[in-house]
Amino acid sequence: MAQLGIGKVRGLATLSDGGGRFHILACDQRGAIRRMMSTIGIEPTYPRVVAAKLDIVGSLSPVATGVLLDPEYGAGPAITRRALTGSCGLVVAVEETGYEEIAGERVSRLLEGWSVESVKAMGASAAKLLIYFNPKKEASAQQQEALVEQVAAECRRLDLPLMLECLVYPTDPNASGDERLREREELVIESARRLSRFDVDVYKVEFPHHPALNGSVSDWVRSCARLTEACRVPWALLSAGVEFDTFAAQVEAACRAGASGFVGGRAIWKEAVSLPPGTERAAFLAGEMVQRFHRLRTITEQYARGWHEVSSHQYRADELTPQGWYTTYS
Repeated sequence: MAQLGIGKVRGLATLSDGGGRFHILACDQRGAIRRMMSTIGIEPTYPRVVAAKLDIVGSLSPVATGVLLDPEYGAGPAITRRALTGSCGLVVAVEETGYEEIAGERVSRLLEGWSVESVKAMGASAAKLLIYFNPKKEASAQQQEALVEQVAAECRRLDLPLMLECLVYPTDPNASGDERLREREELVIESARRLSRFDVDVYKVEFPHHPALNGSVSDWVRSCARLTEACRVPWALLSAGVEFDTFAAQVEAACRAGASGFVGGRAIWKEAVSLPPGTERAAFLAGEMVQRFHRLRTITEQYARGWHEVSSHQYRADELTPQGWYTTYS
């Protein structure tokens, strides 16, 4: 793996705490937020979706090391309306929401009119690419890997960190629920093995051991340790919409087994969208939601390893900035 450029080192530093641990808020959801609003009878207009995101970001960016946002609703307004604090890093998505299904295989697409260069130009700390992946679906897997390689090359050219998010899906859509759950861990781990060989800087990943399997804590730690062994880059846990207490337990197991933190979304803030406007929602935004984030930070600070501790990366500053480095930096 190529040595990190100084731009990538700086970007990762702005997204992590002093120990190199990620406490990142994920609020880049688009379709999910619109559906959540529709469920409670609120028409998901552009201003309403923007307002919901700004409420969440405004409450949590003061305690987060970074915020992950989308370009359609979140990133621009969070900056111009000052919901995003200056001390908080910013990751911006480059993919279109959802996926295209071709013969039972899922394919991600880049958002038209947006690019890694745009992410860099707006002053973000990193770009994020989400892909749907199944290593057993060879045709789409190769297509998705080509997309990762393309975006990674753009990030490398611009010296901007790349956060890669991977969501796996079942090989056989007609398989029983138990079969899908048992397959999941292998899909998550093999996907990490294949995708982390590209020039990725943070791997955002699902918890490998599905909660519905009712495994023990040792089972959870074991599966996360397998993920750490397979993944060549620092990885952070996504929440996948599970209940908050479940996510907190997953974060602890993941960090004990080598994760570098979390990039948490709906498990932290979903009531901010599902509750109708009023006193209860305002109390949640200022109270419970912030308390949840603090709890996750405490867990991560205690157990996570810093991104600069991952042995497959080289982070030595004296190698990155030799005398006269500026004459060749581009």
